Amino acid sequence: MNIRESAKALGELIKEDPVTVAYFEASDAYKKDPELKKLIFEYNVQQAALQEEYAKPEKDQKMIDAVNGRVKDLFDEITNSEVYQTYLNAQNAMNELIDSVNRQITMSIFGSMPDGGCTHDCSSCHGGCGHEH
Repeated sequence: MNIRESAKALGELIKEDPVTVAYFEASDAYKKDPELKKLIFEYNVQQAALQEEYAKPEKDQKMIDAVNGRVKDLFDEITNSEVYQTYLNAQNAMNELIDSVNRQITMSIFGSMPDGGCTHDCSSCHGGCGHEH
């Protein structure tokens, strides 16, 4: 098996990992949620209105303040929604999985992290890294 075939096989394993499956499910739910779509659309419209107002020579500060308030409320609604939080957590778990795979590949190639970089995975440490647990 050559490198490209091995990489493809690794990609297939990663795709089947429960972390990856959860990420794709959460991403799909996030993209399809009708309430979030509505909130994100309004958020984008309000942001565009703000930019337009800021571009004017004479700005309407009351309008800017009102729109800024609405933008903040929309942002809070979006980021505090359960669907968004599930997506964010799944995305973080996916990033951690990919980072751990990349660290393992790097360790396999170099025998340790190049430039003495800490992997934060003490099982890969050859001593003396100074990482606090």
